[in-house]
Amino acid sequence: MIISFNPIVFQSQDAEIQAALAKILIALMNANLHFIDIKSIDAIFYNEKREYIFDSNVISTTYLSPNDRRGLKEFLNKKSQKPITSLHKQHLSHIVIGLDKNNKEIHPSHAYKIITQRSKVIVENGINDWKFIKGICHKYSSGKTKRRSIYQLLNQAIKDEIIESDNCGGVGEITKIAQRWIDNDRYKNIFKYKLMAIFDSDKKFQMDVTPHKNKIEYFKSKTITIIQDIDYRHEPTDFLAWHILYKIKIENYIPLNILFENITSITQAQKTDLESKTNDDLDFIEYNQNNIGIGKSEIKDKFPKMFLAPFSYRDFEQRCEHHKVFLAEANESVSEIEQILLKMAKII
Repeated sequence: MIISFNPIVFQSQDAEIQAALAKILIALMNANLHFIDIKSIDAIFYNEKREYIFDSNVISTTYLSPNDRRGLKEFLNKKSQKPITSLHKQHLSHIVIGLDKNNKEIHPSHAYKIITQRSKVIVENGINDWKFIKGICHKYSSGKTKRRSIYQLLNQAIKDEIIESDNCGGVGEITKIAQRWIDNDRYKNIFKYKLMAIFDSDKKFQMDVTPHKNKIEYFKSKTITIIQDIDYRHEPTDFLAWHILYKIKIENYIPLNILFENITSITQAQKTDLESKTNDDLDFIEYNQNNIGIGKSEIKDKFPKMFLAPFSYRDFEQRCEHHKVFLAEANESVSEIEQILLKMAKII
C-alpha cells in the first residue's frame, strides 16, 4: 500500500489524533510492505537544509519514546531513498491520511487499522483454495514476469501472514462470511481495503451466466434483472473486492502436462482424449473417475497439492492464454492468473 499524509493533520491539537499519528508512524516502521509518499510530509520531518526536525514536534516529544524517535529518524531516512515505482502506483492501493472527508481522506484512527490489521481472502475451502493462491503467487513472484516486484510483495505478505485465507465452507456461504467480517469491529470502516472473495464459477460452458446471480448482486450492491457476462467483472466501484473464476473450478487451471505427471491412474486412452479437447472443453470439464481415474475425494486431495509443485508460471500463462482480460491500470491484456494476483495486491 502507498501511504500519503495531508500535512495539515500534523497540526491537529486533538490528543487522540496526535496519539493515532504516533501509533501509525511506529506501525509503519514495523511494516516492511508499505510505501510512504515522503514528499507529502517532507516539511514535517525536514527543514530546507534537509535536517531532521521532527524530534521537537509535540507528537514526538509526547507519544514517542527515545528509542522510537531514533528508529523513526533512521526509518524515514531510508524510506526517502526507496522510490515508489510506476508499477507500485499502478497496482497498489493508495490512501491519504487526513481529516478532510470531502477529499476521501482516511481518518488516522481508521488508517492505523488499515496498516495493522491482517487482510483476508474469503475462499470456499480455506486449505485447498489457499494452496492454489500460494502456488500461483510463488510462481509469478519467482519467474521473470513484468510485474514481478508486485508479486514478490504479495508473496511476502502471504509468508508473513499479513494476508490470510478465510474458509467459508462452500460457495453458498461466501456472502454470509463476507458480511460477518464487514460487521466485525476489526474491519469496521476499512473492509474495502482489507477483504476480498474468490470462488468457483461453476459454469457448465463459457456463456453460462446464471450461477451466482445473487452473489454478484451482493458485491455490486444492486439488483440485476438479467445477468450478463459483463456483470461477472469486478469494478472499482463494487462493494468489495471479489473474483469469480473463469473456469468451472480451480482444478481446471492445472496444465495437462502437470496433471499427467501427478495423476498416475490416468490411462493412455484418457490422456489421448484429454489432449484432443479444446481449451474451452478443458475449462468446463468435470474431472472424475471416467476421465482421470480418480474420484471426488482424491481430486480434492491431490489437485491443490499440484499447484505447489515445481513448474513455471508460463504453464499457467499458456493454460489461460485464450481468455485474457484487459487491465485498465496497466493498459494491456493479462492472464486471469495475473488479474487475481493484482486484485489481491490491492489489499496488502
